[in-house]
Amino acid sequence: MSVMSIRIPEEKRKQLKAIASLEGKSMTNIVSDLIEEYVAEAQVRLQDKAELKEIMKASESSFSEWDNDEDEVYNDL
Repeated sequence: MSVMSIRIPEEKRKQLKAIASLEGKSMTNIVSDLIEEYVAEAQVRLQDKAELKEIMKASESSFSEWDNDEDEVYNDL
């Protein structure tokens, strides 16, 4: 397991420590759980973007007649 240092305001650290104590958890467990949750949500978001790109690519030929210079901004989506 790796060690990670983060800097947070002292007041937030005290609040986190108090909440962790009330819940019978360690600050490490709470932060680790939050990171796990964030990573899982990010993977879903990134997967959705990949699927959207595939759908857009598949429908590209259907909309080629609508192509114009003003729509170039959408090409990088």
